[in-house]
Amino acid sequence: MQQSILGKITELQENHAVEIVVVFLFLTIAMIPGMGRVDTIVALENMMPASSTPVEGFNNLRAEGLGRDSIAIKVSAGTTEEGVQDITSNQSKNYISFLSSEVEDIYGVTKVYSPVNREGLTDRSKQTSVITAYTYSGDSGAEMQRIFNEIREKSDYNRPKGIETRISGVPAVQQRLSEMVQRDKNVTTAISLLLVFIITLGLFQGSISSAVMPLIVVGLSVIWLYGSMGYLGIPLSTLAGSVAALVIGIGIDYSVHILNTYRLNRRDSSIEEALSEAVEETGTAIIATSITTISAFMAFLFGKMPEMHRFGLIMSMGIGYALLFSFFVLPSIFVLEEKAAKKIHKSLDWRHEF
Repeated sequence: MQQSILGKITELQENHAVEIVVVFLFLTIAMIPGMGRVDTIVALENMMPASSTPVEGFNNLRAEGLGRDSIAIKVSAGTTEEGVQDITSNQSKNYISFLSSEVEDIYGVTKVYSPVNREGLTDRSKQTSVITAYTYSGDSGAEMQRIFNEIREKSDYNRPKGIETRISGVPAVQQRLSEMVQRDKNVTTAISLLLVFIITLGLFQGSISSAVMPLIVVGLSVIWLYGSMGYLGIPLSTLAGSVAALVIGIGIDYSVHILNTYRLNRRDSSIEEALSEAVEETGTAIIATSITTISAFMAFLFGKMPEMHRFGLIMSMGIGYALLFSFFVLPSIFVLEEKAAKKIHKSLDWRHEF
């Protein structure tokens, strides 16, 4: 049964390689906008079940407009030898009053307490004051980033010399963590692709085409994975930030096995026979391996932690995409490579005879 299905897949790609590649190319382009929709969440309540007592209580407060996030804007004087040295000076007070008013006008900020009008927000050394801003942005990293950016822009406007502002508080920590998750996702993905390319280049004895083909498979898998996450509303979190590198590490095996078997059989067989051997010979083993791997990650769905649910679901999707591209795109690329090579050889032979 499996051999028959794999044989039909091979035959389909032999006869319609261009059409298959074009279809998957258009689908990949359609996935790209979804990548931009992936939100990053690092709030602690998102790592616990919504039904747990503390999280449920906090969410109820938010629903009633009582649950607020506190952002502390630290305003320090005497940061340079020249300029304002006392945070209680008239110049400092004017700046703090102006900044407090501007921050309160930011969409999402519900209340602002200024040290000019409220005691206890200025230290005894008269060097530091704190503007406290309450916001309601829920767990949206994008909304919190917008608020932070607007606060930074407004704090730079008309700021006296000798005055320095910094944003702190739990939301600031969460936002910094969100930025680190995004950065680590990009860095680990790039490094994993580079290392995989170097290893496959050595494995296939310096053949650039053989090293690039598996990268195409895992690269498309990552694009489809993040695109699906964006369209399905699955956010990126601390644990899920590593999924791209894991999908690349696991998914590369499928294409390497098919590619190696194809190259080996192509030495003394036609392209049709080599493709059939590569897909049908290794197909059953690869499918069995992928199913067991996906099943292992699907086990995360039976846990109570939403963070583990997302990780298991995302990894299962990524491995599934790697399997899909290994069987439906990689053989088509083999066919197109052979056709391109024949055209180049004919062109070179014609020029040589001429």
